[in-house]
Amino acid sequence: MNASTKSRTSVAKFEEFFATTYKDDVFEILEKYPDERSLTVDYNDLEMFDPDLADLLIEKPEEVIEASKSAIKNIDPLVKDADINIRFENLSNIIPLKTLLSKYIGTFVAADGIVRKTDEIRPRIETGVFECRGCMRLHEVEQRSDSRIIEPSLCSECGGRSFRLLQEESKYIDTQTARMQEPLENLSGGTEPKQMLMVLEDDLVDQLNPGDKVRITGTLKTFREERSGKFKNYIYVNHIEPLEQEFEELQLTEEDEAKIIELSKDPDIYEKIIKSTAPSIRGYRDVKEAIALQLFGGAAKELEDETRLRGDIHILIVGDPGIGKSQMLKYVSKLAPRSIYTSGKGTTGAGLTAAAVRDELGGWSLEAGALVLGDQGNVCVDELDKMRSEDRSALHEALEQQTVSIAKAGIMATLNSRCSVLAAANPKFGRFDRFKILAEQIDLPSPILSRFDLIFVVEDKPSVKGDSELAQHILQIHQQNTVNYEIEPELLRKYIAYARKNVNPKLTDEANMVLKEFYVSTRNSSGDEESPVPITARQLEAIIRLAEASAKIRLKDTVDKEDAQKAVRLQLACLKEVGVDPETGEIDIDKVEGRTPKSDRDKLQRIISEIEILEEEYAGQAPMNVLVSNMSDKYDMSEEKVDEMVRNLKHKGVIYEPTNGYLKRA
Repeated sequence: MNASTKSRTSVAKFEEFFATTYKDDVFEILEKYPDERSLTVDYNDLEMFDPDLADLLIEKPEEVIEASKSAIKNIDPLVKDADINIRFENLSNIIPLKTLLSKYIGTFVAADGIVRKTDEIRPRIETGVFECRGCMRLHEVEQRSDSRIIEPSLCSECGGRSFRLLQEESKYIDTQTARMQEPLENLSGGTEPKQMLMVLEDDLVDQLNPGDKVRITGTLKTFREERSGKFKNYIYVNHIEPLEQEFEELQLTEEDEAKIIELSKDPDIYEKIIKSTAPSIRGYRDVKEAIALQLFGGAAKELEDETRLRGDIHILIVGDPGIGKSQMLKYVSKLAPRSIYTSGKGTTGAGLTAAAVRDELGGWSLEAGALVLGDQGNVCVDELDKMRSEDRSALHEALEQQTVSIAKAGIMATLNSRCSVLAAANPKFGRFDRFKILAEQIDLPSPILSRFDLIFVVEDKPSVKGDSELAQHILQIHQQNTVNYEIEPELLRKYIAYARKNVNPKLTDEANMVLKEFYVSTRNSSGDEESPVPITARQLEAIIRLAEASAKIRLKDTVDKEDAQKAVRLQLACLKEVGVDPETGEIDIDKVEGRTPKSDRDKLQRIISEIEILEEEYAGQAPMNVLVSNMSDKYDMSEEKVDEMVRNLKHKGVIYEPTNGYLKRA
């Protein structure tokens, strides 16, 4: 059977297929044309109708798709020349990107991946109109999808060979290139993800955003790069199917919803969810409660003046080595459908935000980084303290404003990064020391520390009872290879998705009273204006988010008194861990957020005053040994503390050492 006969047979088969199996769909699309440009056909339906035609689609996709478009035109002659795209979904021929090599060129394939970048939309000439320079006759020539323009070979009127392209008369189609890489979970250790170029046309343009997880169906083609002369593969896309979306788009059946609502009525649901969070790690109830609340999230609010109040909760876990911090981060990155796990040592600022890269045609486009790929999900950053300080500054805007602003290579863009950040860091000196302020022990600046809603310090303290239970727990997991879940991870994932999509709780007056009372009483606990500032408005906003998340866990529309009390308890537990000044026993927010605590500020002031007095006594220079003994006599300050304070003042440029052993104010 020659090619034209085969093609006619395919058209006839498709006419029959559209007139029977897809009759309603076809007439619906013809009525809506040109608003609707595409008809989606399930590959399984085609295979049941005619297996040979389905096989031919995989082997010779261009011919078969062309035949299906012709069949649509023949079905309804009233719709003049309806140019409808036929798109095929649920293709059985799914090939992993790493094995999608040259043997598949020219075949119809499906591949899964994450969209890395999308280039700008450009026009492409579909039908070129040419004018003969000799006799002015017009000729129409169909153009191919590559960039070269095909001219008529001869003028049918005068036989001339010189033509001029009439750009305004020609027919154009929108086209866009994008790049995707294989899903992160498919990578085996140490391999670089394979990438694939995609070409999107007509109504498929502008359908993809960096970070989308999709199944792409299309024809694998190849083109020759003009500069290098090398061949390069790309997929000419026929259909896009979103795969695993953010929480809000997870598909739930009616049966799932019934299960979720029934589960929410369980009086112990709150405890069950906490126990189902990272169950392979024993203990750390407060940390697990915080992570559970983070997964549910607070309620984001859009004010009338377009100010956005974030609902995402950010958590930092600081802890001794070997207590399972990374394990918790990995657990969250697997439970949240849209989640990125990254480690500080191998992460740059561009890797977190976005990199400017050249596209195939020499223009610049943005390639999404971790915080953008994790939009509407969770980003887990391990070893945050190991990142270079210039790279870490990329987090500032993302944590509070939840956007990433880029000004690179002439591109001014603001990308969304509406994600919750769960970060882990190790103490600078290996283990945590209760009597030193947090900022001295973590290599993180105070602007970053202050943006985390909750900071946990997890210490590894020996205890016979605790260690025996932990050893038993670990041995049991290794022995049985299973973990006891209160709620199965798949159901928990759906439960979280349902809560995030359908529940938007509002604060009640009782909850407001609890929160207001806590804020006012904590700030004014000592009754002394000179006392340290225990908490700021930032902590109040964090508690509101935690209370909203607590209400979401029970699928309630209101934030009640008990939700507010839970949030207050959790925030206080954190402040007592990291915010209590060991010298005064009071909570000082400056200690939490890495600034100089009030007790140290007072000491610095006393040392400066003492230096001033000594300068008058000793001809303009204060002897260090006299300063040490005076501070010990007057304020009972140890020599080590005085040394530390003097170093601090020198570092800030407040005092200097004109000669060895003498100090002077700057």
